[in-house]
Amino acid sequence: MISAFGPRAEGYAAGMDDIDAIVAEPSQMLTAYFEAVRRRTLGESFYTLLMLDENRDRTMTRLAPEVLLDSPDPDRRRAILYGVATGKVVLNGKPGTELLAEPNLTEQTLRTGATELLSLSPALLVRSVAEYHRVSAFARRTRPYEVILLQPVLPVVERQAVSRPGIVLWAPERDAMSVSLHAFALSEAHADVTVVSADGIGLVGSTAVTLRLGDPRVVSALASATCVVLCDATDPGAAVAFARRGYGIVAPVSSGAQEFVKNAYLYDPAEPRQIHVGAMMALAQPASLRALPEKPPRTPARPALPVAAAQAPLATVVVPTFNRRDDLGRCLECISAQTYPNVRAVVVNDAGENVDDVVARYSFARLVNQPENGGAIRACMTGLDLVREGFVQFLADDDWLYPDHVDRLVTAMLRSGASIAHSNLLIRYIERLEGGAVLTTGYNGSIFIETATPSEAMVCTPIAGHAIMWHRSVFEDIGGWREDCDLADQEIQLRALDRYAFVYVDQVTAEWRIHGENFSSKADAGTEQRRIYDVLHPLPDRPLITKTRNQVLDNIASRPPGAVFPPTIIMKR
Repeated sequence: MISAFGPRAEGYAAGMDDIDAIVAEPSQMLTAYFEAVRRRTLGESFYTLLMLDENRDRTMTRLAPEVLLDSPDPDRRRAILYGVATGKVVLNGKPGTELLAEPNLTEQTLRTGATELLSLSPALLVRSVAEYHRVSAFARRTRPYEVILLQPVLPVVERQAVSRPGIVLWAPERDAMSVSLHAFALSEAHADVTVVSADGIGLVGSTAVTLRLGDPRVVSALASATCVVLCDATDPGAAVAFARRGYGIVAPVSSGAQEFVKNAYLYDPAEPRQIHVGAMMALAQPASLRALPEKPPRTPARPALPVAAAQAPLATVVVPTFNRRDDLGRCLECISAQTYPNVRAVVVNDAGENVDDVVARYSFARLVNQPENGGAIRACMTGLDLVREGFVQFLADDDWLYPDHVDRLVTAMLRSGASIAHSNLLIRYIERLEGGAVLTTGYNGSIFIETATPSEAMVCTPIAGHAIMWHRSVFEDIGGWREDCDLADQEIQLRALDRYAFVYVDQVTAEWRIHGENFSSKADAGTEQRRIYDVLHPLPDRPLITKTRNQVLDNIASRPPGAVFPPTIIMKR
């Protein structure tokens, strides 16, 4: 299923085959983000195609009409437009080079949305490798990708012998004004120049004929032309379609046309002179095709479980619970939805209200009732004592695993021979409503989306406790959680990373659901962090790590008491 957000995205998605993808324009970033969260919550694997503009093209498209309308002197226009890329021209109080270097997504909310959307996406769709590099500037880490190539349907044309140079400026999805720079760059071409635009409105001061796609004169212009100048700075599809017909091609360097087309002449949108020069060469040299990419798989590829389902080792989820019947029910639902074929749950009721009936609804779950309240760590250890083999996952009763969580992590350990694996985690901020329902108020996908080397772990690990799965044997080696440590997740990771590889699944497969009752908001993080550094895991012979540790303590001290990670994306009420 394709979900498209924004008119340009909808238009592109209409040409795609059946594929699981989110296609989004920057203006619809947050809507696309919410759709990505929804899909991951269901365990779906999908691609994201983020249709970012190319900044140099965007800047020149905005500036060119102003320059062309403000100055009647063509030589002055040329001097200004040719000087933008060198920084000799100052526009709107900024040198041209500074305008061209402005980030593509200037609004912080959009930048954050793009970064977190890419982190949530199992894989990307891109129209070229050039686009992959452009989009990856907003990703924290490289993402797997597939190239998708859609070619526009061109008018049926019978090519004619020509007696005069003919150039078609191809921009059927843009209004004519947005390609005024390109038309101006060809104003001295001494050729028949035809602009094909979305509106067909003539350009002031241009000798080019402007036509709307569908006008029968477009066929005549293409029949007598040998060169096509393309304006789309992000999509190579038209370059491929015209190269297939033997036209000379002039295309933006950022479009990725050179990846699929031989002898395409490339131009920088900020260097309009290159459009004229490229057209003069392309008039005499037809383009041809390179090897084209295969159609992407319907869903992103992922490693398959390396054993038959009947031989899959047992994976046990230990769930400590205390007076949260509704949360426990939701938690067991997410465990029941796991796609891994051999999952069970051990629920440890830490002397809270009766949950026998809640647990009884799930045949895979076993309930242990503690005679007295001992806290979450002791409850986890009680559950661990009942796990004799296989893999074990610890999950608070108010947190969540996506359906593919256990499958992905066990697969990673079986394939690698590792005893520990972890994935990424999304923080969801919730508000409790009457009747047990919860309301999402925000998200943060920027904290627990990284792994750590053993040296980095000596400072702080960006690995969430319930994003980890363990082989049961690890605890025989390093022991369990310390009940006397409020940052027990971090402390046990220090011990584990000192002896074991943490195989890393770079996918968001779990949620930490933050609300007013979270333990993290009540812990004295500064005191506990100092105790880990100075008492439990001192490093007297590593001065650089000690220095970094002190910086972390200073940072914690600067936070308001009880502060947890704030949301980066806030839901509108």
